[in-house]
Amino acid sequence: MSEPHDRRKAQNNFLQQTTATLDAAEQQIDAATQTRLRAARREAQNATTRSCRPAWLLPASGGLAVAATVAALTVSLWQVPPAEEQLDALQDIALLSDEADPEFYADLEFYAWLAEGAPADDDNG
Repeated sequence: MSEPHDRRKAQNNFLQQTTATLDAAEQQIDAATQTRLRAARREAQNATTRSCRPAWLLPASGGLAVAATVAALTVSLWQVPPAEEQLDALQDIALLSDEADPEFYADLEFYAWLAEGAPADDDNG
């Protein structure tokens, strides 16, 4: 129970030491470097405000995000394989709608055996 407390205490000590070290290093920076850092900071802040989108584009980007989400969901649902029960029903429908004679399906094992290759007369003797 004291381990999380000790860990938090060690983290706080580390943060305090790091802050003190960085503050001391900041005080040692010469005036010319501080001026250049301030200029770079201002330039970076101005660049971020310039790159922001205009307010009238927000609905368009939101609509695009919704359209992309719907498209991805549609494709992912479309590619989901059907359940086994659905396959059985589809096979039954295919059998009922087939033009082949129903007796063909009764002797299906025989036809499968025949397709494998029935033994020839030479094989018996």
